[in-house]
Amino acid sequence: MLWSKVIGKLGNQKFEDYLRYFWNSKNKTVRKNALFKTIRKSISDKTQTFELIRELVDVADVYIAFQDSEDELWKNKPEISKALWELQLFQIKQTLSLFISGYYNLTEEDFAKLVKVCAVVSFRYNVIGGLNPNEQEDAYNTIAININKTKKFNVADLKSVYVSDENFETTFANKNFKSTTRNHKIVKYILSKLEKYKYRNDIPVESDLFTIEHILPESADENWGQFNNEAINRSIYRLGNLALLEKKLNKDAGKLKYEEKKTFYKQSNCKLTSSLVEQYEEWNESNLSARQKELAKDAKSIWRLQF
Repeated sequence: MLWSKVIGKLGNQKFEDYLRYFWNSKNKTVRKNALFKTIRKSISDKTQTFELIRELVDVADVYIAFQDSEDELWKNKPEISKALWELQLFQIKQTLSLFISGYYNLTEEDFAKLVKVCAVVSFRYNVIGGLNPNEQEDAYNTIAININKTKKFNVADLKSVYVSDENFETTFANKNFKSTTRNHKIVKYILSKLEKYKYRNDIPVESDLFTIEHILPESADENWGQFNNEAINRSIYRLGNLALLEKKLNKDAGKLKYEEKKTFYKQSNCKLTSSLVEQYEEWNESNLSARQKELAKDAKSIWRLQF
């Protein structure tokens, strides 16, 4: 009966994943292949077994809510909802054990702080850095166990997985995003945050009005401008080559050369895009890199934690 309750609550979520995140919220990190063996060693009688199942039933709703920023649980908690939305966008799961521990052991204020700082850490570590998620999960596990013991959380606890300003800025300045649905959303998120930071201009991330413009077009060849084939391959998906542009303007700009595209960029309500015209008379690899370095400096200030 209790088992079916857990499975019913999880819906299309995998039970094995849930069990591992739950277990790791209280115990030293166990990888998937050693999970059941470890639990069997730790649980020796029926009483402990039923206690585990009852806890799994109780926590399941909250576990599901961590993966849905619009869940009723966050209805009057906009800061938590926003940070969870970002983690959904980044497709981050490593935080789940930590959040289980934090939700049940911290004050609401400290839990909100935990979720917010994890969103920043995840952006630096996972989205831009592309670093080892296993090491990150181990660090989160240490913090989760400590929260269970002390009922406290300090931002400094996350220092080991916080990418330094220098490394973040360097990696951001060279980052590229291939054309996938996920990356398309992440690029819109990044550019809209940069737009708001630099120009106080609020472009809703999920708005269909704006699309991603490739200044050097995806279909470009050596006749397009000052890019040879190697430079084209290096440059097309770099963040410095991407801009937010209204759907109609983007369609009109299409595969035109940069000199002709400027007409459409000028008309954009995205100031990061319209300012391209004044900043860069021509579009080449050097200007693309310069733009991306500028964006990296702002990004360092936007996604930052104070220790």
